Formats: sequence, structure tokens, C-alpha cells
Amino acid sequence: MGQGPAALSISLDLDELEPMDLGAPNVAHPVDTSPGQIDVTATAAGGDGSYAYAWTVAEQGDDDNTGSGVLQVLSAGTTNAAQYNTLTIRSNATPGPPTEATYQLTCTVTDGTGATASVSIDQPLVGLNFG
Repeated sequence: MGQGPAALSISLDLDELEPMDLGAPNVAHPVDTSPGQIDVTATAAGGDGSYAYAWTVAEQGDDDNTGSGVLQVLSAGTTNAAQYNTLTIRSNATPGPPTEATYQLTCTVTDGTGATASVSIDQPLVGLNFG
């Protein structure tokens, strides 16, 4: 009896995700990240060899106020490819100390049999405030 295919697994290939500081006191706001500034690629292995990717973004911090907080997801971008590099985030300056948030990027891969595997990485951001 032979063994079946290896279990479905997923890993991330990225250049270290460094904290991003969006803005400075003398920069016009809002400040947006550009496509490609946040760049992560998922690599699937095992399973039946046919893979579908699904990326999600969850904010942690800034009161989880992704629609109207200091830091906001401007566009989730393309979420169904192995490489996720089209996410853009906006920083709106507001009175007070800098706002910190972490965006958790999660990729779930599904193979042709319906098996799934997920992996997450955090992208820290700081939004500028004034006063």
C-alpha cells in the first residue's frame, strides 16, 4: 500500500514586514500606502496540487475602526492570488498621540479536494496625529 499525497500546507515568503510610519508633521494628509509596499507571497504544498488562495485583512488596534479610524483599509486589493501586494491603507491625521494598529494578513489555501490550510502574519502601522 502506498501513501497518499502529503497533507496540504502553506508558508509565507516575505521580506521582513517592518512597522510602517505613515506621515510626518509637514506631510499633507491623508497619507496612503502604495500597492507593493506590503508584499507577501503564499506557497502551498501537498494536497492534490491544485490551489485556490484567499486573503483576508483584520485590523487590531485603532479601536478596530477600519472604516472611519485614523488608520483605514483603503482597498483590500486582489485577494485571490498567491502574491498579496495590492492592499492599501490610509492614515488620516487627527489630534492626539500617534495611533498604532496591526493589520493581520491571513491566507487560506484550498485544494481541489476541499482541504484547507491557513497562515497569518502581522503588519504593524503607525498613523500620524498632531497636537
